[in-house]
Amino acid sequence: MNFKKWLLEMRNVRYDFSSTQVDVPEELAKRIMDWGKENIPDSILYENDDDRSLGREDEMHVTVLYGVHSAYPNKVKKSLKQTKKAKVKLGKLKAFTNPDKFDVIFVDVESPDLHKINQKLRNEIPFTNKYDEYKPHVTIAYLKKGESQKYVGIDLFKDEEFVCDYIVFSSKDGKKTKINIG
Repeated sequence: MNFKKWLLEMRNVRYDFSSTQVDVPEELAKRIMDWGKENIPDSILYENDDDRSLGREDEMHVTVLYGVHSAYPNKVKKSLKQTKKAKVKLGKLKAFTNPDKFDVIFVDVESPDLHKINQKLRNEIPFTNKYDEYKPHVTIAYLKKGESQKYVGIDLFKDEEFVCDYIVFSSKDGKKTKINIG
């Protein structure tokens, strides 16, 4: 695919669902991305011409709830009206494995606050999600099958903490809206 075609496709980004997320603070996000670029060679990245979102993650965030049906943030804003700021603590590197395709290397996240926000949203807004258990994490990259294990357990970001005072609503069409909490 040439650059012009790719750029036109990116301008018309549409997803099946909307989502909510917490942004990792800029300095910490940069450190995580830089670590990934320095330690994970391009040769082991999973690439798929049908899904350009795979490979390296370029937007460090923690998904709060994926699969939100509405393209508008109104119901999420209403649900989060009385929500307190969220404390987030990073853990060690871990991996998810997709049985047929790829591995996902990520920083584990410990946050009772994000678990509460996830549960509140699940209880109050329509969503579709194939995962029953919420596992907050910061994705670093999608790797070829079997390439993640050498990174699992690295504790470079362990115990890094931040407080989030907003949730980002990312609509189906890619528009992002900050929703203040706390």
